[in-house]
Amino acid sequence: TITDGTELEYVDMAFSRDGTMLAALGGVCDFKLIIWEVKNSEATKVITLDLPCACKKVEFDPSNPDYVACLAEDGSKVLVYKNVKILGKYESDLSTATLPSAETISSITWGFEGFILIGSSTGEITFFSSKMGKNGMKLPAGSASPVVSVILSLTHYIVCHEDTSTFWYPKSEDSFPSSTIVQKAKLGVEGELAISFQNALDFARCVLITSKNALHEVQMEVDEPAAEEPEPTADGAPPPIIQFEDTPNDFEPEIIDYDSIHAFHSGPVTSIASLVLGGKAPFPTIVTASTDGLVKIWKDDATRQQLGEFVIKNGSAVTSMLAFAGYPCFAVGCADGTVRILHVTGRGSIDSNGDLKITVIYAEKFADAAVTSIAFADGKLAVAAGSLNAGLIISCEPSKPIAPLATFKGSSESPIAALLWQPSSHLLIGSEDGTLSCVDASSVTPAPVAEQLRTEWSCKMAGVKNLLSLAESSKIGNGRFFYAVNVGTKGVECYAVPDGMFTEADPVISPVNLAESGAKGAVCLAASPSGGMLVSGGGGGSLTVYKVGDGTSTTTSSLASHVGPILSVCFSASSSMVYSSGSDGSVFVSKLVNASSYDPKVSSGDFDFKVEEVPANLEVADGASYLDKTLASLKARQESESKIAKNEALEGIKSLSNRLKGMLEANAAAPDLEKMSRDEFVVDLSGRDNTIQLNEAAASETREKIKKEDMRKDMLASRIRQECWDGMQTHACSVNALQLDSIKVQNFPVRKTPANTQRKLDLIKHLRLTEIAEMQKSGDKFSTCWSNLTNEVPAGIRWMVNAGLLKATTSAEEIAAQLKTLANPDDDEAEKAPEEVEDEEDPIPLDLTMSSPLPAFLYHPLAIRTDAQRKTQITLLKELVRLICEDFNKYFEKLKAAKEDTLGVLEAKNDRIKEILAELKSDETYFQPTLDDSEVVDSVLTLTPAELTTSVYESKASREARLKREEEARIAAENNKGDDLPTRALNDMMNGTLEVKKETISEDSLVREEWMDEIPFEQMSEEQRKALDEYNNKLKAIAEALEKQRKALELELKKLRSEVAEVVKAFDDKVQVAYELRSAVHVTIHTQELYCHRLGMSIMQREDCITAMMEAEEKVRGLTVQKDLVTGQCNAFTEKKEAEEATYLEKVADLQSREKNFRKEIQEPAAATMDQDTVKMLMALYKSKSKGGEDGELGSGTTSYSENRRSGGMSGSRQSVGRRSSIGGRRSSMSRRKSHSSRNRRSFNSTDDGANLGPLQAAMREAQKMASQGLWTSPKDPFLASDDARAKALQYAEVQLAEYTPLNIDDVPEAFGRITDQVWAKLNELRQVRAEKENEVQVQSVKLKEAVKQMDRSREQVLAVEKNIESLHVSFDLLVEQDALDKKNIEVLTTFKQGQDEVEQGAVATSYNDAILIPLSIIEETNAAIRALGDDKVKVLNNTLNFRKRINYMNWEHEYLEQQAKDMDEHYTDMQLLRVSKQVKQVISGAKTESDRAKMERAEMHLSKLHSTHKIKVTKMNKENAKIARAIKDRIEENEKLDAQLKDLEGNVGIRETIYKSRVEAAGGGQDPSTRKMKRVTMRRKLVDLARAQTDEIEFLRMELDRLRQKTFPSFANAARERFENQPDEMEEFY
Repeated sequence: TITDGTELEYVDMAFSRDGTMLAALGGVCDFKLIIWEVKNSEATKVITLDLPCACKKVEFDPSNPDYVACLAEDGSKVLVYKNVKILGKYESDLSTATLPSAETISSITWGFEGFILIGSSTGEITFFSSKMGKNGMKLPAGSASPVVSVILSLTHYIVCHEDTSTFWYPKSEDSFPSSTIVQKAKLGVEGELAISFQNALDFARCVLITSKNALHEVQMEVDEPAAEEPEPTADGAPPPIIQFEDTPNDFEPEIIDYDSIHAFHSGPVTSIASLVLGGKAPFPTIVTASTDGLVKIWKDDATRQQLGEFVIKNGSAVTSMLAFAGYPCFAVGCADGTVRILHVTGRGSIDSNGDLKITVIYAEKFADAAVTSIAFADGKLAVAAGSLNAGLIISCEPSKPIAPLATFKGSSESPIAALLWQPSSHLLIGSEDGTLSCVDASSVTPAPVAEQLRTEWSCKMAGVKNLLSLAESSKIGNGRFFYAVNVGTKGVECYAVPDGMFTEADPVISPVNLAESGAKGAVCLAASPSGGMLVSGGGGGSLTVYKVGDGTSTTTSSLASHVGPILSVCFSASSSMVYSSGSDGSVFVSKLVNASSYDPKVSSGDFDFKVEEVPANLEVADGASYLDKTLASLKARQESESKIAKNEALEGIKSLSNRLKGMLEANAAAPDLEKMSRDEFVVDLSGRDNTIQLNEAAASETREKIKKEDMRKDMLASRIRQECWDGMQTHACSVNALQLDSIKVQNFPVRKTPANTQRKLDLIKHLRLTEIAEMQKSGDKFSTCWSNLTNEVPAGIRWMVNAGLLKATTSAEEIAAQLKTLANPDDDEAEKAPEEVEDEEDPIPLDLTMSSPLPAFLYHPLAIRTDAQRKTQITLLKELVRLICEDFNKYFEKLKAAKEDTLGVLEAKNDRIKEILAELKSDETYFQPTLDDSEVVDSVLTLTPAELTTSVYESKASREARLKREEEARIAAENNKGDDLPTRALNDMMNGTLEVKKETISEDSLVREEWMDEIPFEQMSEEQRKALDEYNNKLKAIAEALEKQRKALELELKKLRSEVAEVVKAFDDKVQVAYELRSAVHVTIHTQELYCHRLGMSIMQREDCITAMMEAEEKVRGLTVQKDLVTGQCNAFTEKKEAEEATYLEKVADLQSREKNFRKEIQEPAAATMDQDTVKMLMALYKSKSKGGEDGELGSGTTSYSENRRSGGMSGSRQSVGRRSSIGGRRSSMSRRKSHSSRNRRSFNSTDDGANLGPLQAAMREAQKMASQGLWTSPKDPFLASDDARAKALQYAEVQLAEYTPLNIDDVPEAFGRITDQVWAKLNELRQVRAEKENEVQVQSVKLKEAVKQMDRSREQVLAVEKNIESLHVSFDLLVEQDALDKKNIEVLTTFKQGQDEVEQGAVATSYNDAILIPLSIIEETNAAIRALGDDKVKVLNNTLNFRKRINYMNWEHEYLEQQAKDMDEHYTDMQLLRVSKQVKQVISGAKTESDRAKMERAEMHLSKLHSTHKIKVTKMNKENAKIARAIKDRIEENEKLDAQLKDLEGNVGIRETIYKSRVEAAGGGQDPSTRKMKRVTMRRKLVDLARAQTDEIEFLRMELDRLRQKTFPSFANAARERFENQPDEMEEFY
């Protein structure tokens, strides 16, 4: 088992061709390529590569395992890795193959010489060179469908596409394919898609798997046409050689056919059954049905040949199936509620593997749900089918038409799980809830409407939670015992069949035996035809076989076969094999070893004559089910019968009523003495009393049942309340914002602290107090941890949780302040020195008690060093979280009270708003807040009428009494209306109303008289006109008053609305603050909980480390004992090898000494000394080969021993052997196939013995045959040539013992006839001794090889054990280091901003194992240094830039002046040459050079004087400018003072004007308004004229100042402007 690979799953795996390397692709979480080196059944990981993307396929290069190709999951590229081992370590090199963007890669296949054949989605093949890393030639597409696979043969490239079209391309001499298609095939029917295309083991066939689970095969090689003799030309010369280009041209490829091996189901097989057909002998078959709506029949032998197929209408899934024992029929139940009975007949002879015909002889849709169970009654010839909790029994007697017989129902509402017929024609019905019931179908006869059978008895099966299946043996205990499987029991239970004579009200039957199954129990069950065995399929995919006894069952064997649950199981007809189908879509055949033989019963032919009478297309019409129709007919019949009975009863009652009336009349007319009481007329008093008693008993029972149910519900409710409500200290509640819908603040529910938890906390506090006291005695009096443990960090840090500025606190507001400080460090006073922060921290008081704040008991994060301290910290942190929640809940209660107050204020204002809207007669809406159910704490305990699903039952009498009470109350209220005590008191105090009477203004108070509308105004009298005017005036006044009142109300309404908005906003702001506070608290709580988890994880890791160390020590002790044993064995084998080696050397030395003494010994019997030629001839005869032996020399044994010593007694696994010669050469030519049906390619080199084998069995026999020949591949393998260096040789050659054959003297030439008989006899004697000695050496050599082999094997075992011990020591040392590191490790939570986390983020989770913490001060210092260097660099660059600008400008100016001087020279030269004077002639001749030089020197001296004079003047002017600047400054200051005085004066003037005006007004005088207006106009005009005059004067003074300045100081502005008018800009191209 390899465990050091991927974390979650492997996507694909592949072995190298020689089996020495294994590659695997990791899936989700770690996309890796892992390669192991496989040696001696051990895998060593040598390469682990992180893939750049997810991959789905991996393949080794068959000719070189150093190359591995991986196909990307999205088909975008192929990753090719070259792995080279350098100095014991593998180095990998990556090259990537891609296709154009419009194509995706669908398949990869390794070709020859390191090329990869890349199949694209467009059907093309691209050759990629793994050695050069680039694409090569491209093979045109034979089909536009994606390429599924490419197979290489010795002569062709075979390409299979997704549409199952396959093409053969011939291979050229350079191993590349030609573009000519020589053969093609369509492997599959329309709609099938190719899934996988592989070659067979013999490289003679190709096998295709399609999307419909079908297997097709086709011949791999192309049939070659017969060679035709070329016709000679007219001149007798041979015909010319025609060479075809690699283009299709007009060549038409041959279209070939294929063989269909199997066509399996496309979905999981839900049912499987054994069916025996008739013939010359019993013909066993297997019937399978699947969710794909197909029913298939297979031959029950090694071939598993498909014999027939039936398609369910509409493709409905098959849910159950059962074969009729002894009849060629089986029943099928579908998911649509249809039951079909199918009959099987043969087309031709069944014994000759003819196809089968499947005919529907009955079909009925009897339910709307799936058919869950089917049972067949052999004695009654009836079929029972169940669906939900109802079922149907169908009569199947051959002599009668097949028709429904009866219906039945289970005794519970649970669906029917299984049906089981009894020999007495009783049907057992097993429901899913474990209810077992029985119906009697023995006396039922067919009827137009099937009757419903009544339940004979019912009981519960003890311990059954969910019944799955029932079964019964047909031989042992038949009718007395049955077997069941259910979810609650992991095995098969045996029950006795009840007789129905129960004494209890709710009978329960218990199992008499239990046979255990797999760990996940059994889900399906079947009995063998022989009756002696049971088989069950488990939920975990295990198959279990049981031996059946009389009332018992015993588990015999179990086999894990399927991946998921097993859906159906059955025995074969001979009870020697078990068929099982699982949810994984597979069907397994398991053979039972040592199973007793059983002859299956031959199928009866009773149904054969009925098949001809069945319509060809018998199917079920859509519509209502048979059960619905039956129930409707039964209901109609019952209604008719009940109506008749009702009418008959009414007639009887009417007759009795008439008689009673007559008797009452006669009794009334009788004398008083003869009159009888009414009771004497009631004849059936006992019946009445009995009926009343029964009704009361039924009512009492119902009442008691309801009472028990209510008690159960009350008990559950009380327990839930006790756990979830009463156990809470603070219940969950929320406060919603009034207008912000997304803002909701919730409190933190807090449970009550249990007594044991509180006691534990108190003990921890006591221990902590003791510890702190010891710490304060030995060190700082204000410290809570041992000295020097927290000195690694400063006191005022802001990044460590529960330390520094993030110290632990129980106050929610402090937590929010901490987070605010952490988020905005610049806004806080956190820039203080560390010593200042340290002074601000609250010291631990000396008198620390149990009531001290909890943060005082907490450890500093750096002071937690032991597991005890970690556990203490966890407990204290949990209490800290609880206190934080309680503190926030206090704040929450204040917020909740604030909302209640706010709602009260809003309610008062809304009442006034409502009154105003009523007065304004407006239907405007206004804001009316209410409390949500989540804001009321006990709302979950209050039952609202809307939550009631039922109403209280009210009888007729109680309803009449209730209505009577309501009517009486209504009448009393009407009678007492206005005369009750409250009303009278209200009338006395406030005249019957609580509201203050308001005076209302209305137009209705004015009455417009009729004459006002009838008499015109002109005809009215003075009084009438006066009355009309008075009416109009009043009407106008009322309208004005109403308008004024309306405006006042609208103004008040607006004010109220604004006040409501302000109140709502103020409360929503509070909710927003509380929401932010809760978020901060929530973050802190999660942080503390994370801290607890980290501390707990640290404890667990250390415990795991200690446990692993103990396990490693135990393993080392065991391996040490094992090493001693193996070392002893190795020493024994070494001694044995040395002894065998000494014996071997002794025998070799003896043989060599005899060869040396041959001359001496051969001379002894000779009468005279023999010459050298004779001795040489005798020596040659002495060394000559014996018959059937080896060379007489010692080469064989000695060579074997020497090789044995070099190789350790084991031959190399890659020695070359002639494998081609062992099988025989490939056929030189292939004949044209005559017919598709005559081919038989089902086995490699097949014989008659394997004719009946299936493809898998044939392949297995083929592999065994090749292995027996020492082969591991076929000679048709295209990569065989590259495997010669890797071929396996035989481990040891067979020992060929030399056989002694005496030499005949006649074989000696006549020249040596003088050899005597004694010499000849001596020669044969010596040769015989030599042969015996050689055989002894050979045998001893084999013994020595075996001894060396045993010694090497024992040494390898010793090395392996030592290696394991060493690896354990290394692991132990690592664990010790890890344990030491865990002891030093400190769990600290840190908080950083996003920009302060410089660790590279991972795809799923980021690892901080190699990260370090750096102080922020170092970062800031480094950044400051970097910024300073950057500023310096910018300055240098700017200086360089400016310097370059100046240089460029100077260069340009210099060049410009040179060009200008040149231009002036040429210009004046041209001007002067127009008239040549004496001076010009002197200039031209150079005579004036000296005088010009003297003038130039004088000019330069004058220029230097001018410069010096200019500097002096500039200095003077600068001094004058400074003086003027100072004067200006003084003037500005003086002006400011004057402005201040002016403002003061203006203020005084204003005050005086005000006083003057007030005096004038007080005196009662004043000027005329027109006079004042005239004065203002005149004054304004004077001021305007004065302003204009001052403006003109200022402009004149400015001009005069400019004139004087120009006169005093010369201005060069115009000259400078003209000079620089056309100069270029300083652009970038100049520097």
